[in-house]
Amino acid sequence: MPRRRRRNRRRGPRGTSVRVTTTRNGKTTSYRTGGISITGVGPTGRVARSRNLTIRATLWDYGGGLSKNGIRLYLDGSEKSRFRYDEASGSLTYYVGRALSPGTHEVRIEAESESSDKHGRSSGSRTKRWTFTVARR
Repeated sequence: MPRRRRRNRRRGPRGTSVRVTTTRNGKTTSYRTGGISITGVGPTGRVARSRNLTIRATLWDYGGGLSKNGIRLYLDGSEKSRFRYDEASGSLTYYVGRALSPGTHEVRIEAESESSDKHGRSSGSRTKRWTFTVARR
């Protein structure tokens, strides 16, 4: 039976990664594994009514398989496709382009990695949901 050890746990702006070392029949292999993280979401809380509202988040897949095609952005249940995603920085931005009505609004981001690592494992998927409130002036 193969022996697995976890070590070198690192935490940073791009999420958590773990180095896994496996020894089988005297041969040792080592690889990093991780998943998708969605952080730095905004806006949150109470915001002023504005035509310049921008939805932001940072998405990172340690395995590197995340692309814009694997991301879905929803505002109040309606899918938005005109968002920008920079794979190098993990930055996602969506310019709303109109003043939202006063009240609570919901943002949902669904991300799914489209590739798997050299061991055949997919990095998986992640969903993040949050709300913010547009003030009545």
